[in-house]
Amino acid sequence: MPSFRLLLSLLLSIRQHEAIRRKNLPIGWKRSALLITTETMSRNTEIVPRNDGDDHQGDSHGHSRVSPHKLHASVSREIFGSGTVSGDGTTVNDGTTTATRTAQVDALDPKLAPSKQKRIVDKTQGTAEASLEVPNINDNTPPKISLALEDLNKQPQDKPHFVVKQNGQIEMHGDPEAMRAKDIKIQLERSEGQIYPSEEQKKAAEELVSYLSQRLKSQNPELAKNGVELADNAAVVSPETRQRERMRQPQENAGMTPETQQNVGNMNRFRGSNGGEMPMRNTNDYYPERSVPRQANESDQQAAVKEAVAGLFNADRAKPYETVRKSPQGDYRAGRYGFSGRQINSWLAGLDLGDPPDPAKIEELIKQGKLPKGFNAESIKKLQAMADKMSKGDAPSADDMKLLPKEMQETMATDMVGQFKERVGDNPGAIAAGMMSGKPAGELTQEDLTSPTGKQLMEAGQKLYDIAKVRQQPHQDTDTMQWTPDGKVSIGDGRWLSGPAGQAFKAAQADARAHGVEIKVNSAGRTYEEQAHLYRNRGTPGISRTVARPGTSNHEHGDALDIANYAQAKPFLQKYGFVHGDGNGPIANDLVHFKFVGRRGDNTRYA
Repeated sequence: MPSFRLLLSLLLSIRQHEAIRRKNLPIGWKRSALLITTETMSRNTEIVPRNDGDDHQGDSHGHSRVSPHKLHASVSREIFGSGTVSGDGTTVNDGTTTATRTAQVDALDPKLAPSKQKRIVDKTQGTAEASLEVPNINDNTPPKISLALEDLNKQPQDKPHFVVKQNGQIEMHGDPEAMRAKDIKIQLERSEGQIYPSEEQKKAAEELVSYLSQRLKSQNPELAKNGVELADNAAVVSPETRQRERMRQPQENAGMTPETQQNVGNMNRFRGSNGGEMPMRNTNDYYPERSVPRQANESDQQAAVKEAVAGLFNADRAKPYETVRKSPQGDYRAGRYGFSGRQINSWLAGLDLGDPPDPAKIEELIKQGKLPKGFNAESIKKLQAMADKMSKGDAPSADDMKLLPKEMQETMATDMVGQFKERVGDNPGAIAAGMMSGKPAGELTQEDLTSPTGKQLMEAGQKLYDIAKVRQQPHQDTDTMQWTPDGKVSIGDGRWLSGPAGQAFKAAQADARAHGVEIKVNSAGRTYEEQAHLYRNRGTPGISRTVARPGTSNHEHGDALDIANYAQAKPFLQKYGFVHGDGNGPIANDLVHFKFVGRRGDNTRYA
């Protein structure tokens, strides 16, 4: 006869099942359960169900806890009663996914070859393996691992050795050991618009990378000693896993800290997603909090470039202005923007305080807001000593950092953005990458921007700038941000504009046509090279005499148009966020010129 305790347990189980069947759950659980199974943001912030029925997920700083994975899925979707659809379309009635259960059953065993793993689905039969490139058997370079999100825009698609499905299932399309592969390729499957892997994918990818690393080290003494190289341009594998497995960075990443690599990886995820959208609040995760108001003379562009620099440095979230971090070059960087000692000393030298510092000049700069109140000649000397110490590879103390208050950091960053702009032109990505070099603007070289690291920083810096510009437009937490595959929108006849300007123009064009007006476009977005060609040939047949220098034109940002019938088109363009001229009124010798500035009330933003 069953015991009383067993009967009581059975009774409670039946009642619990009945409560679930009737959806008699605490308010908020039904609405947030879908979020619990999605991937967290790059900071691995915890996703927790809210019991107040509020859909907004975030912490006290406004940092989102909601992944943009499955961006079009409804948060209010009910997952109990009728079952949950897992990543592979399998319905599971107990609220768990088949992938989670599979991962729990079969772990990868480093002692067994990939073909012997129960966890791995072998897809090498037939033509799949034959289509993979076979390396030169005389190549003695040690193997490495490459991991990437599926590029939906690439044709033909890459042929990886392993594919990690969205439900965490691992497929092998080519046995790297049998093929003696030098570059073991892992691809994470994704749907259109997805920029973050699912929780199951991330877990499976990290497990697979750890397994492969251990296998390679057991077979190669050099790798056992030095570690396996991992190329992970989307920053899927956590720093903790990298450190535990002693994995090496590719040479092109050697000049970046793990924090910078993380946000560069976040920006790389936009590539190959074939466009998409995400909640505006999720963009909070790309930038450390700025707690100092905009300065009176700080333009939108300067503020956005500063955000790009802050995003690349990726300061500590708790206290960004107090961040102290050692760079791969051996010196120390400090503050929200990661100033180097050389940059601090260069900025101080630009104040022209004299030697010894002139108290009268210091007082004047305090009145201007350049220096904090209470600063004196002794403070200047201490700050210079701190900068020298940082350059020599010694970390500044907490007391040292008091010499660099957050208001002064904002002033310094604004000034440096201007200096780097003079050096590299009106190129936000290059300005941000230049500041990340740790060099003063006057010492920056072309090689700093064209090196493998420099190119990555420029591209990521430009994307961070684009998103920062979007964030400047009036928006609410319920708004969305959209992006296109290459950030450009075709407007016909081979012409293009940036995402926001392009979408706005197409709306204006449709509106104008409905009223019998055809907007005649002379010119739209241009590359730097196209602008340079026009500038060199200005005044020749077919080219206006009024051409901006390359690096200074609104057309290069993809937010400017030249309209032949500007008088007819003007009311339609203005209705959708364009202004006649450059923002300061029509240009007398360039009346065809319109610039996109955005419009209030639109709850969709583009990057």
